[in-house]
Amino acid sequence: MIKKHIFLLLLFFILPISAMGSDWQTSLIKALKGGSAVLSSPAGDILFSHNADQPMVPASVLKIATADALLSHLGEDYRIRTPFYLTADNYLAIKGAGDPTLTSESMATIAKQIKQQLSKKNITALNGFWLDTGAFKAQIKVHGQSASSNPYDSSVSALLANFNTIYIEKLAHGKIRSAEAQTPLTATAIKLASHLPNGKHRINIGNNNALILRYFAELLQIFLQREGIDMPVKIIHKSVPDDAIKLYEHRSQALADILQNLLKYSNNLIANQLVIILGGIKKGLPADLAKGTQVISEFLNESIGLQGFTLEEGSGLSRKNQFSAHQMLKIVQHFQPHQQLLRIDQQHFQAKTGTLKGISTYAGYMLAPSGDNYPFVIMLNNARWGSDRKKVAKLLYYATKAK
Repeated sequence: MIKKHIFLLLLFFILPISAMGSDWQTSLIKALKGGSAVLSSPAGDILFSHNADQPMVPASVLKIATADALLSHLGEDYRIRTPFYLTADNYLAIKGAGDPTLTSESMATIAKQIKQQLSKKNITALNGFWLDTGAFKAQIKVHGQSASSNPYDSSVSALLANFNTIYIEKLAHGKIRSAEAQTPLTATAIKLASHLPNGKHRINIGNNNALILRYFAELLQIFLQREGIDMPVKIIHKSVPDDAIKLYEHRSQALADILQNLLKYSNNLIANQLVIILGGIKKGLPADLAKGTQVISEFLNESIGLQGFTLEEGSGLSRKNQFSAHQMLKIVQHFQPHQQLLRIDQQHFQAKTGTLKGISTYAGYMLAPSGDNYPFVIMLNNARWGSDRKKVAKLLYYATKAK
């Protein structure tokens, strides 16, 4: 095992070292091509810095700042609560709280819990859904988000299922089926897939608020029917009546678990849902993105000491977001107690990547052979996706080996 480890390290360094000779800093600056990078020692001493005070677009490495603020304000064990009620006229009322983790698996659990409560009342049929989305301001738009069908362009909402996307497969002769075993096929899925070519498609429904609510209701209706509760997809879109009886309160995963998945899969919808939820908690309802970014900006200023940055939203989708590499380094250093939430990449990095057209970023911790963790940030313009940042990262890693 020791020989294998030495071989991997030699393989990792052979190209950077041969390219640099002894002047690794010159080679690194050349590789940056006008971008910026900064590396600090475990003790906080700057080992390398280039253009580190130049404001740049952070892309998805901004999610580290979002995660840091959420954990600092809410704690690792915080859970989003979505209550379910029974109205006087036998509607199932749901007060949306923005939980971005409501999936088909969640719906199945919710249906079982509601069945148990309705059985105590000898109720086997409901008249429809009463959906309350008042916790979020209506029609929240995220800068940088387009109207495309891509899942990363899905809009935020107070009630949503499966990240406001539908995954279907269209077979020969027009047959349509769900592409996920855990997700039943709904009427909305069939309608949206009818004009698509054969093959698997993930459809973004997040640009149509009425469709978001209808799909949520259709999905929950099917799971309730499987539990023996009959009801139509009839939707009343109003606040939960004061006299409604609470049946069940669904709680999300712990925040730390949500953030670990967020940082691994870089889901823009989850990031901004959480930012809005944070804004509502700290600044009052109805929540919106401006309140959430204000809370995070105050956290970055007061807890980390950052000034002169621009925070437009929390996922990194907007090019209006502007942070320097030095500012991002301070965020990475502050986030270090939660370092385990970042995935290990190429064995030597525990970090988050960021990619927009022409933008490639990388931030986190270099795992040195000594066992020490070196915080770093790389921010590139006019980059060739991930290839340039990987090259820079390998060159920058040499500084940890040289110490």
